Parts: sequence; structure tokens; C-alpha cells
Amino acid sequence: MSLAPVAQAQQVPRWTASIEALSAAASAGQDAVVLSNQRQLYRLNAAGQVQWKAALGDIGRAFPVVRPDGSLLAAAYDDRLYAFSAAGQPLWNVRLDGDIFASPALLPDGSAVVATAGGSLYRIGADGAVLWRQSLGAPSFSSPAVSADGRIYLGSQSGSVFAFDLSGQRLWTFQAGRSVFSSPALDAQGNLYFGSADRFLYSLTLRGELRWKQPLSGFVNASPTVTAGGQVVVGSFGGELNAYALDGTLAWSYPAGAPITASATELWNGDLLVGDLSGVLHRVSAGGREVSREDLGERIDTPVTVTDGGTWLVVVDGQLRAYAGGWPQAAGPWSSFRATPQGWGRALNGEEQSAVLAQRRANAAPLEAVAQAQAPAASVTTTPVTATRPPAEPQPSVPSSPAPAPAQPSAQPSEVATAPAAGAPAATIPAATAAHPLVTDGQPRLIGGRVHLPLPALAAAYGLELLPPAAAQPGQSGAAVTAELRQGQGEGRWTVPAVLVDGVPYASIGNLDRQPGARVGTSAQGLQVQWAGQTREWPLNWVGLYANPLPRP
Repeated sequence: MSLAPVAQAQQVPRWTASIEALSAAASAGQDAVVLSNQRQLYRLNAAGQVQWKAALGDIGRAFPVVRPDGSLLAAAYDDRLYAFSAAGQPLWNVRLDGDIFASPALLPDGSAVVATAGGSLYRIGADGAVLWRQSLGAPSFSSPAVSADGRIYLGSQSGSVFAFDLSGQRLWTFQAGRSVFSSPALDAQGNLYFGSADRFLYSLTLRGELRWKQPLSGFVNASPTVTAGGQVVVGSFGGELNAYALDGTLAWSYPAGAPITASATELWNGDLLVGDLSGVLHRVSAGGREVSREDLGERIDTPVTVTDGGTWLVVVDGQLRAYAGGWPQAAGPWSSFRATPQGWGRALNGEEQSAVLAQRRANAAPLEAVAQAQAPAASVTTTPVTATRPPAEPQPSVPSSPAPAPAQPSAQPSEVATAPAAGAPAATIPAATAAHPLVTDGQPRLIGGRVHLPLPALAAAYGLELLPPAAAQPGQSGAAVTAELRQGQGEGRWTVPAVLVDGVPYASIGNLDRQPGARVGTSAQGLQVQWAGQTREWPLNWVGLYANPLPRP
């Protein structure tokens, strides 16, 4: 599998690591650090070989942090923040008051701030000592962002956004309409940007005053990106990637066609990389035009990490995939999730920004030379984007229509639906279907990082017959099985890969979406499944789902 040539650079896979990766950060060189869902922290070298692995007390989804000396911070669902040396030796771990879903932010003195599902914000010293703790009054899944002057910003499930100073004193609180899962991003002037479940993108001053807010087509799980060219870019469950000028004016809107829950990453030439829940990796120009879209097969719900050397790290389908030959990350104020490939989560000081700019400029120079040699000067669109140099491409208020994605054969994943088919009334899936002998709770589960539906509940909802796998025994878990669904007397038959959880077969929404005549769409409220000519709504608490995952069997 290879990505199509874009921006005069062929993107070909460098390696693929099958370690069930959930999120990845890059070290200052070419290495990648990967937090897996098998209670392990891995460090890979540039060739994708495991240099070492270290055990964690539980699984975790927080973005790992690579400190300047090469040591690492990793958070897990056992309420602990862990520190490891560059060689993988445990340095310390500290237990906090709840699961740590949000990524820590690293302060210049080596300490870190981290939020918990227990509703607290902690500052942890470089040696693991708890320096202070402040109550947020509600669980927080929003990773803190730290400004150049040391202000700490984060959101909570109550919809409150907080600002603290380095001593832990609360500076102000701003109330959004609903929960703030999105992690804040900061521009060069210290203004704050974040999204909310109330379907708005907000901008605040450093004093907590509302600058502007803009409505979006779905609720916002993703964290915004502030580009080097002066735009705020954010995706939503509405299936769009939107860009705004720093004053809140809409610059462009790109239709991805499926919900976006991950932050976009800006490349040196101004292009943006972002994945969606249907498994498509989009590359969008600085002006909102489609450069490419590649179907990678399964949901992409974490950001693409781009190393300073130009390697792209994409987590998809239980694998960490690395692609070589591309542009490095831009050197804007907040060009990616957590601002740097190392996941620091803080604004860089002047000396750090200058060093980053020089390194990425040097790494991008060969690609720029190739681009300029292969295209007339008037048509070159690979002008480097730095913190002070805007992209050469004009910024239209409404982008030209993107090229349609090529039609997929029936054996491939179909595009995720965002609305029921015309004339197909939606109905609600029952909360439970205990009449079926295998059903225990009828609720979706997060298994191995993917959303799975219980097949007995699905069969009952659509009037299908489920033939239980022969291997399914009460209480059995972990077996990969094949389930068969039937409709009437020969009207329809589907064979679905599944996994057993306590004897109940569950199928991923990706495998369900591949079935003939079936489509699975996502929204802020849950799932919408079309099957056998019927459409059903499946209510789903996304935060609760991700807070209670099951590992891949």
C-alpha cells in the first residue's frame, strides 16, 4: 500500500509496527514512542524496530511526552503518571485521584501538569513529587496547554474552561454551553482556542474574555490547530474541517464526509493532514482544497505525528504506520496536537522556536529544490510556511469543490453515512434485547480501540436471525469467530467477523460497514446503522465509551 504522489514527493511506507498503537510521539530525531493498549510503552527506532518496551499498570490513550533529555512521561488508566529514562528504565510513578485520559503538558523546568477523570489538575515535579493539586469540580479529558508566560489552560466535562498560574492559583473560569473535551490551542499572541460539545469553536483572550465563537456542524472532540499562516483549523463530528482567520472569519470549509475527532497537523508547505472515523487520511491545502484522500481501512482517531525529519506516523487498524519522504511539520505557534511532535503541550520560547525553525527549514530544503525544479515558478505551491511567512497560496473564503473520492468496490469499506437514506425513517435500537440467549447488556463496547456492536442486539433490532458461533460458550472471551446473520428464507445472508466478550459476539463498525447493503454513520449522539433496508439510531455516550475500553483479545 502506498500513498499517491503529492507535492512532488512520493509517500511510501517505511515500516509498519503491529503493536496495537493508540498514540505516538516523536523524539527529536527519527525515533517514535508509542503507547499501546497492551499495557506497554514502546520505543521504536527509525527502522521501526522495538528498542525497548516497559510495562504500565493499565492501558492508556494519553499522548506520550518526550522530554528534552530523551526521558518519557506516560499516563495510564491505573491513575498513574509514569516516567522512564531514554533507555526505558523506570524513574518513578505517582498515583493521582482518577484515570488519566488527557495528555500531560511539560513545563520548562521539567515539571508537568496533568488532569484526571477524578476532577483534578496536578503539577508534578521532574522527580515525581506532587507540587500542588487543584479541584476542577468535574472530570477532565482536556489536555492542558501552557502559554509562553506560564498560564495553564484546560477544559472539563462541566463545560468550564480554567486558567491557572504556575503556583496553582486559579486566574479565571469561562463557561461554555456544554462539556469541553477539546484540548486548547494557543496563537502567538496568547489567545486561546477550543471546541465544545455545544457545537461551537471558541476564542478567548489570555484574561478569559470571549473574543468570538463560531458554530460548527457537529460537536467538537478534536483540538484546534493554529497554523503558521494565521488560521485556526478544527474538525468536528459533522464531518467537516473548518479554517478561520484569527479574528473568527471563516476562511474555508472542507467536507471530509465522516466525523473528525483528531487534530490536524500542518506540514511545512502549508498542507494539513487529518484522519476521520471512516479510516480516510485527508491531505488538504492551506486554501482548503483537497490534495489527496487515502482510505487506510479503519478509523483514525488520533493525530498524525510528523517528525522533524519528515516521517509521518499514522495509527490505524491496530498498527503504527510510518511514511517517508514528506515535508516536516510546520513551525507555526500550534501546528499540531500538543504543539510539538514531542508532545510538550506548551508554547515555545524564542530560542526554542528559532532552533525548530532552522532545523525544519534545513530538512525541507531538498523537497523545496525538487518542487521548484519540476514546476514553473508561477504554479509552485510548496512555498515553506514558517512562523513569520504565510503560505503563497491565496486563501479563498469558499474553497473550490474537492475532487470526488474514487468509487470503492463493494468489498472495500464504504463511505460513512452521516444521514439516513431518503425515505428511511430512523428508529431507536432497544436499550437491551435480553430475549436473545446470548445478550447480556446490548450496549456497544470499545474493544482494541474500535467501536463494536453486540450482534444479538443488532439481529433483534433488524428482525434477523443470528446463528451463534459454535465456539461461543457462556463466559468465554477473546476468541475470534465468524458469525452469520440471516434475513427470512434466503432473502439475505451476511458473514461477519466478530470477537467474543463474555460469550457474546461483537463486530466492529468497520466490519459491519463492509457488509453488502449496510452503512454505519456516526454523530454526536451515537451511531446510525442502515441494514436490510432499515435505519436505526444507536444512542452512544462517546466519552463513557472511551473511558471504559476493553483491550484487543
